[in-house]
Amino acid sequence: MSTFRRYLFISQVTAALILWLALATVANAQASISGADESWTATTQNVTSHSNPYRTTESHIKSGNRTLDEKTVEVPGPDGRYQRYFRTEIETIQESPTLSRSIARTYNPGQDGNEHLTQITEAETHNSDDVSRTVQTTSNDRYDGRFRVVEREIAVTTKSSDSQKTQTTVYLPSITGELPPSMQINEQRSHSPNGNTETKKETLFPDMKGGWQVYEVREQTAKGDAQNRTTDDRVSRHDFQGNVSVVSEVISKDTNVKGQLTSTSETSSVDIPGSARDGTLRPLQSSTTVRTTEPGQIITEQQVVQPGPGEKDLKTVFNTRDVVVKGNSGTEETVTVTAQYPDGYPSVVTVETRKSDRVDVK
Repeated sequence: MSTFRRYLFISQVTAALILWLALATVANAQASISGADESWTATTQNVTSHSNPYRTTESHIKSGNRTLDEKTVEVPGPDGRYQRYFRTEIETIQESPTLSRSIARTYNPGQDGNEHLTQITEAETHNSDDVSRTVQTTSNDRYDGRFRVVEREIAVTTKSSDSQKTQTTVYLPSITGELPPSMQINEQRSHSPNGNTETKKETLFPDMKGGWQVYEVREQTAKGDAQNRTTDDRVSRHDFQGNVSVVSEVISKDTNVKGQLTSTSETSSVDIPGSARDGTLRPLQSSTTVRTTEPGQIITEQQVVQPGPGEKDLKTVFNTRDVVVKGNSGTEETVTVTAQYPDGYPSVVTVETRKSDRVDVK
């Protein structure tokens, strides 16, 4: 399997875990923030133009050292009534100050109409003052009631006063059923007393000699404070000639004045629609986002400008307006996306509304 195809395969395998990992992060964060028992349930209704609506129900229960988070997504069935699309649950146990375990389960409806367990992700984390080690194993149902390990991930993080280094190794099953190392991610982050940070993240794949070959390098430099911050993100990739060269760069600036956060970004890439790649970074996209916090609501407006293929004067402009209104009975959010095309024709791309009965959404 080629390096690129292997990378795509790994991405597809791990994409399904993003939801669970996000939920696990929330669960762990909530467990660490509050030592008291707590529970809540929230339902969110999403209606989007040009696509089917869906309904999400979330619940959170914390009792002692155990936390259980559930999420159910329902979509309209052939008869118009909502039916279950999938359900996930994550149980986290803080066994001691240095040991935590979690198990994530996902359920999908089967052809018999019943709910079936289709994937299990188990994680165990050991922490010390300067080292953290997490082993995470994901198993999928083989459609016969038996589960097969499809991925194992081992992450080791070493911390010091001004830096943090994490090495993550991903193991995927081979045709013989073994779990050889298939990808490695090395990330190092350092910060200075003035608030500046530097991050370097390398993605490597096994080479033909039994070692590791760098496929991608992501470097980020952030300077400034919470009021004014500039970030430079650069991505370099391994090409067919064996060189690792820059393929994209994003420079963003954030300013926070009296509760209004303004973010601007300029994206450049060697891949421009309508142009042949010559290794030169060219403007690909620019955006401006303004987030305003007012009593009872948050308004976020973003404008994204994309040049037309091979034409500097032809541009497509996308505008997104996100309004979140908070009330005593929950929150209501409306997201509207409009586009102004090169021919001058404006149109509404999509309108999405979300209603949640959870009143403590930030």
